[in-house]
Amino acid sequence: MALDRSRSISPSIMSAAIDPPRGLVIASGCWIVLAGFGAFGSQLPLHLSPAGLAPSVRLMLATCAGGMFVAWPLIRLSQVQGDRVLGTTMIDAISLACLWQLVLWPLRLATPWPIERALLVDIAAIATLAGVSGFVAAGSAMTRSSARGLAMICSLTLATGILLPLAAIGSPTHDFSMVFLGGIPTILSLMDSPTSHPTSGDWQAVAWFSLVNVGLLCLGMLIALASPLQAKLRGNLVAGGRRVG
Repeated sequence: MALDRSRSISPSIMSAAIDPPRGLVIASGCWIVLAGFGAFGSQLPLHLSPAGLAPSVRLMLATCAGGMFVAWPLIRLSQVQGDRVLGTTMIDAISLACLWQLVLWPLRLATPWPIERALLVDIAAIATLAGVSGFVAAGSAMTRSSARGLAMICSLTLATGILLPLAAIGSPTHDFSMVFLGGIPTILSLMDSPTSHPTSGDWQAVAWFSLVNVGLLCLGMLIALASPLQAKLRGNLVAGGRRVG
């Protein structure tokens, strides 16, 4: 009897598991190959040296960051809503974070960066991915296209920062706007720093940046968890109204 019960339960457990994002991994691998070809194929110096390869490395890392912060949210938010949105989004984000490690740390050997600077770049990228994941989870849990469009706009703003929109409307920049510098500008500023070792100001800026993005991730997870409950409650209210009518 116990054996029969375990056999009857195991298919449901297997069906509840989330499949690994094979398509995302394949697409990310193609993106990395194209980014490497575009970065090193067009700007490869005649004499290979860490200083000469640094611009190509920066270009490739910026292109890979754009794929994580812009291309992935655009594809995910344009898809039809499915089950277990939060779990799927988190698995995608973890897969992208692992692929980022495979790109960043081998490329660091071709630059004059110390481990501390590469670690700072890594933290800024993972923090931005966390904030973007919050918007993707919240937008994917919504059925309205306007909500998903708003989530995509928020993801783009988080990736590029608010300095460009402020400059477009003619608003002066303030100290608080540096916290919302954006993932890609933050990574580029860390890679283009004139000092080899990061300063205390760099660590403090990335710490505040990471704190803001972790807060956005938590907010997006709460919205993603609350959306199915609201839809279920709305459906129960509609069903109850039909029964009464």
